[in-house]
Amino acid sequence: MDWSPADRSPGAHYHFLTSAVAPRPIAWVTTVDGEGRANCAPFSYFQGVGSDPPMLMLSISDRPERAGGGPKDTLRNIQETGEFVVHVATAQHAQQVVDSAAPFPPDVDELEAVGLETVPSHVVRPPRLADSPVAMECRLVETHRFGQRVPVTVVFGEVVHFHADDAVLDKRGNVRAGAGPDAVRFLARLGGHRYAAVDETFEVGPGSVGS
Repeated sequence: MDWSPADRSPGAHYHFLTSAVAPRPIAWVTTVDGEGRANCAPFSYFQGVGSDPPMLMLSISDRPERAGGGPKDTLRNIQETGEFVVHVATAQHAQQVVDSAAPFPPDVDELEAVGLETVPSHVVRPPRLADSPVAMECRLVETHRFGQRVPVTVVFGEVVHFHADDAVLDKRGNVRAGAGPDAVRFLARLGGHRYAAVDETFEVGPGSVGS
């Protein structure tokens, strides 16, 4: 089967891409607005993009027209305050991750509505999720807006502070992934309402090609 992007709707592109570009890591993002009201939402168009300085990328689509359109609260808050916190989403928090994606009104605190406990961040104003084993406090670097029928805004943020639970770090200070009690069982997004958990990992060393 072959087709041109012009043959399908933006919605069809979304469903195909999210089923084909998978599994995707999930950024569980906290922000605050100018009045200090907190917001929490997940985004699976997400990736690390650099290490000097450490930088992350989020791609945030506008609300669909059936929900009124316009920027989502997370984007509006980031543009207003210039700060956000990205947390690792774990399999044990899958339902809360999904619940926090609900289209709450701007004046509703998702953290309270979903039952998420927070603690103060070290450098930025948005709070940190107490139960997330890894959190990265970020300041906005720049944004780029794309699209016409379904606009998206790509957000680039510099990590200004890292937090990680000592229990999930290896001897080098890096995060262990897997199903053990001393590892992070990462939650990943697939297509539709399907998710995956990182329960098993393996190593592949360099081969003999080119040696």
